[in-house]
Amino acid sequence: MLLTIATLAFFGLLLMMLETFLPGWITGILGFVCLVMALTLTLNSEELSGWSTWGRRGLAACILFFSTVSLLVWLKYMAVKFWNRTLTLTTQIESPDNSHQPALNSQGVAVTELRPLGRAKIGGKHWEVRCEDGFTPEKTTIRVTGSEPGNLIVRVVS
Repeated sequence: MLLTIATLAFFGLLLMMLETFLPGWITGILGFVCLVMALTLTLNSEELSGWSTWGRRGLAACILFFSTVSLLVWLKYMAVKFWNRTLTLTTQIESPDNSHQPALNSQGVAVTELRPLGRAKIGGKHWEVRCEDGFTPEKTTIRVTGSEPGNLIVRVVS
């Protein structure tokens, strides 16, 4: 009977640790059920009738204490810190440097038709632009009114 209790406690603890990698609560719930079964067998088993009440309670307390401490150590040191380095992407993408963009109210010429997206030559460089006026034919004079990620916002110069 002690082997059964130890096996249930071990697999309950193992399943609860496995829950950190397999989301969905299934392994965690199964692990919790195994631990509860181990505690129930410890306190109510007929094969342990030769043990005193304090002996059974002490064994149940040891199972509960060992399981709690093991899970806390696992979560604090192994699951979060050790596995975090290998399973988590930590690179960061920097924002593009927009300091070389043309100033507001700079003028240029549409290189392609702007429907409303297209390309324009502003300040001697080609830029991706979005025209606020909608469709604009090519070789139209435009003016920069703002910017958004990836595009300059332009308007037709009248």
